[in-house]
Amino acid sequence: MVLDDGLEVPMGRPGILKKPQIDAGPLKVLIESLHDLHLQVGRPSLSKISTKSGKKTDDGYLGTSTISYVMSEPRLPDSHTMQRLVAVLVEFAPAGSMNLDETTVRFIERWKAAAKAEADPPPSPRVQDLLKTGHAYLRLAEQYQRAERMAGRVLSERTVANEWAYVAELSAPLLGDEHPVTVGARERASANTG
Repeated sequence: MVLDDGLEVPMGRPGILKKPQIDAGPLKVLIESLHDLHLQVGRPSLSKISTKSGKKTDDGYLGTSTISYVMSEPRLPDSHTMQRLVAVLVEFAPAGSMNLDETTVRFIERWKAAAKAEADPPPSPRVQDLLKTGHAYLRLAEQYQRAERMAGRVLSERTVANEWAYVAELSAPLLGDEHPVTVGARERASANTG
């Protein structure tokens, strides 16, 4: 099958869309809700959804590749495209069986929750492990998480190095000098000092 942007993809069964592998959370809820809506309205094919969205020159037109991206990729779609897809899918529902405004509001709320979660990601697995070990390690876990967040932002390398050095200083007496947290923090501190 050739999508409207010229991309060739293997043919599947019309109307059956691949669900992406997504960790539990608001994005998974949003994407699974889109798949549930698609199922509720009879699993129309990508080409039928695209055709119902209008002509290629129309504002709000959804190409098959755009629809596939929204439904099958483990990424947050932009709000406008998601809302347009929801509106088009609702058009496939039997008359009077689905309220467009209520459905759109429900999806906007789910989109906002996913966007908020994307902006404030959960702690890394290492931080989650440290948080589970008890109150004595809580400060270390919080500091480790803070250092991870700082490393992901545009801050001076010296500031980031100081954060990792502090993590190493906290972790050595609690976990030992050879523990992966201590060693890793020291390595990150050294890497950020040049």
